[in-house]
Amino acid sequence: MMTTRSDETLIVEVAGIVRRAAKIPRRVPISAESLLFDDLRIDSLDFLAVILQLQDHFEVVIEEDAVPHLCRVADLVAYLAERRESLRS
Repeated sequence: MMTTRSDETLIVEVAGIVRRAAKIPRRVPISAESLLFDDLRIDSLDFLAVILQLQDHFEVVIEEDAVPHLCRVADLVAYLAERRESLRS
């Protein structure tokens, strides 16, 4: 799958929110493929903070059923892109 400019922008934006909400040090790299719990060592409370920050920032609701499937930064980006697209329709 080829990423577009807007995909790259969304990845950077989401990675920044993840870094701030979960208090991840700058020395820890965050990419689209970063695993939230394994690579970034986010605990459940930090994950909740990430979800709440993403909801506020993008003005979307992240459905409870989707949460178990949000394991990577790319999963968050894909979910948010899908939700934003459905709001435009």
